[in-house]
Amino acid sequence: MKKKNLLITLVLVLAAAVIGGVYLKGRSQAPSGSLAIVLDGSETLVDPFSAPSVPVEGTTVNGKGEEKEISETGAALKDVLALAGVGEGAYTSVRAVSSDEYGADLTEEEISSGDRAFLVRDSSDEGQETTRLIVFGDTNSKRQVKDVVRIEILQ
Repeated sequence: MKKKNLLITLVLVLAAAVIGGVYLKGRSQAPSGSLAIVLDGSETLVDPFSAPSVPVEGTTVNGKGEEKEISETGAALKDVLALAGVGEGAYTSVRAVSSDEYGADLTEEEISSGDRAFLVRDSSDEGQETTRLIVFGDTNSKRQVKDVVRIEILQ
């Protein structure tokens, strides 16, 4: 009985490892310092901070109602999309995706306003430079995405 349980456990662990390896190999990651903009299955790499720099200032609110003041320099998301040739009216919404596949959706109206959605420089726990999405105007800051690696254009 114990050999049978051990064999089943080993088979399940092996299957999980194979599935995980296939998933991780198929996941696209942008090179350090760039951001992948995905539109209709094609991917364009851009440096988000080659877009015009703008002051990113305002207040975000987390789920507990705690406010956090933001005062940084970054790039408006609409300007970063323009670097990839994605203009206003070419989409209805976008999804910002982090390296761990956490995502947040933003509407075309939020992006085109130019004063709600921004990308700023951030750093990971390992000290690497990353990109963070800041969205002003939310009652819960769940759309503040750290380590953004991909922007998916949704039509």
